[in-house]
Formats: sequence, C-alpha cells, structure tokens
Amino acid sequence: MTQGDGKIPDASGVDLQPDVERLHRAIRREPSDPTEGREPAPWYFVAAIAISLFWGGWYLGRHGGEFSNATHLALGTRDVGTTASAANQNTLAIDDPLAAGEAVFEKHCVACHQSTGLGIPGAFPPVVGSEWVTGDAGVLIRILLHGMQGPVVVAGATYNGAMPAWRDVLKDGELAAVATYMRQWEGNDASAIDPAIVSSLRIETADRTTAYTAAELLARGDDDEIDDAAPPAAISDSLRKGRTQ
Repeated sequence: MTQGDGKIPDASGVDLQPDVERLHRAIRREPSDPTEGREPAPWYFVAAIAISLFWGGWYLGRHGGEFSNATHLALGTRDVGTTASAANQNTLAIDDPLAAGEAVFEKHCVACHQSTGLGIPGAFPPVVGSEWVTGDAGVLIRILLHGMQGPVVVAGATYNGAMPAWRDVLKDGELAAVATYMRQWEGNDASAIDPAIVSSLRIETADRTTAYTAAELLARGDDDEIDDAAPPAAISDSLRKGRTQ
C-alpha cells in the first residue's frame, strides 16, 4: 500500500524511494569540466608578444633605412669608390699598358683562354700563337669590341663557340692594353695598340648589334689594318715570367 506522502516503505519500514535531489547534490558540488580553447593565455605570453612587436618595429625603423638618408649616403660612397677604381684602372692602362693589360686579362679572359694563354683544346682557342691576335690589329679590336661567334680556325685547329663583346664593359684604354698584352705575350711579337685606334673603331662600329663571324672578318681584308711598324711596348721580365708555352 502507498502512504499519503507517496513513499513505499518495505516490510521493515525502510523508505525504498531514492531522494533524487539528495543524490545530485554531491554532483552539483563538483566544478564544471573546462572547455578547451576558452582558457585565457598566460600573462607572460602576452607580454612577450608585445615586447617582440615593439622591438621589431624599433629595429626596422633604426636599421631599415626607410626613414634615413644613411642608405643613400652609403650608396653614394660606394659609387664614388667604384668610379675612382675605374678611373685608376684607365690611368694605369695609359701609363703602363702591359701591366693594365695583364690585370684585364686575369679578370675577364683567363677563365677561357687560361693563365698560360693556350686556351682549352676543342673549347677555347689560344691567344699565344694565334693569327687573330698577332695579325691585323683592327680585326682583334673589332673582336674585342663586339665579340665573335661561329666556327673559326686558330693555329690550325677549328673552334666553334662564342666570345662575348666587351665594348660596354671595358674602356678604350683597357681594350688597347689587353690587346697589346696579348700581342706581346711571349711567343707573340706584334705591335702595340693605341687607345685612339680603339676609340676610332668603337665610333665606326657603334651601330653594330651582333658578334662578328670569322668569314665576315676575313672578307674585310686589310682595309682597316693598323700600322704594324709602330714600336712594340717593352714587356718586362716579370710579365714574361711563367708565360711560356
């Protein structure tokens, strides 16, 4: 039988209906499970980010050059140094063409024609014993100014490659110096070349945009041959040292 309060006692008088509120009271006392992603970041992490942003902005403002003329001043200083170096090289080419010619050769030509001047068989022709070097000086200057491409016979061997043009890289004095240096290398015995001749041929061929071919140069004959009676510049023993075949 049920009692007036709805509880059903057992035979011993014990209440068999559980008290739901009492059972959940212990559960409600437990803290809620944390929700991932909603916890606040540690204060020191936020502080580290703020300090990094501040330092990065200061560093870029201090060393970036965007708001300072230091960068432009440095560039101007470097440009002055480059200009001075070029001027010194041109002066050397006039005062001591052989020494200047050796410097130009070592910087721009040695990779292909090698320090011995003998080139690389089958790939790059020699300058020692080359009829293109010791022959018509006008031909050599044209080659230096505008380059050369296609098959060419040098010292009895055939080469088929391309030589770059140097007119936009080297000044007249430097071209004359390196040409003189190669023409008077030990084993060669040709006249020196005056920078004025290089200047004249530079103006004469100013409209040319392509490299010369051997056939084209040979077809010119001796029209622009330079006077080979000009006395050759004296080459020093220090320059001859180690330049043997």
